[in-house]
Amino acid sequence: MIKPLLVSVFVAIVILTECMFAYFLIPSSSDVEAWAKEKAQHATTAASTEHGEATENGHAAGDPHAAHQPGEHEVEIELGKYNIVIHQPAANLTMRVNFHLIGTLPEKELASFETLFHHNEHRLRDQVIFEIRNSRVEDLVDPGLALLKRKILAKSNELLGQPVLRAVLFSDFSFIEQ
Repeated sequence: MIKPLLVSVFVAIVILTECMFAYFLIPSSSDVEAWAKEKAQHATTAASTEHGEATENGHAAGDPHAAHQPGEHEVEIELGKYNIVIHQPAANLTMRVNFHLIGTLPEKELASFETLFHHNEHRLRDQVIFEIRNSRVEDLVDPGLALLKRKILAKSNELLGQPVLRAVLFSDFSFIEQ
């Protein structure tokens, strides 16, 4: 009688320990969001100090949070069409995510972006697919897709080596659980 009780207590302690480790080690979505903002801001600050570029209001020239310069035009550029199938065997769930990804950037940086994009297109595509597959259902059903946009923007600018993109937009976004 005591042996099954001791085994049950031991198993319960192991499970509770694993749960505590998971709780403390896996970041929440707000932590990831704050990290992405900090990383993007740090990359922008580093790029502006490296090149000595700053606007009158103190923001770096490529800072997505900086006020747009009067007369500065932004352009939209296609970053690809995506059809991603995510299968989660544990939940016996298959999800299909389809969208068209667009990036916005200052018109004056279009030529440099096209060169960077051409050299990193497949790695960028891989990062976008990774972020979608790593997203929770809550992130995919968010009407503004805000967290997903920030993650993709931060990863894209990090991959390109400079904060060229100001924003990413989803066009024709559809999410289906099967």
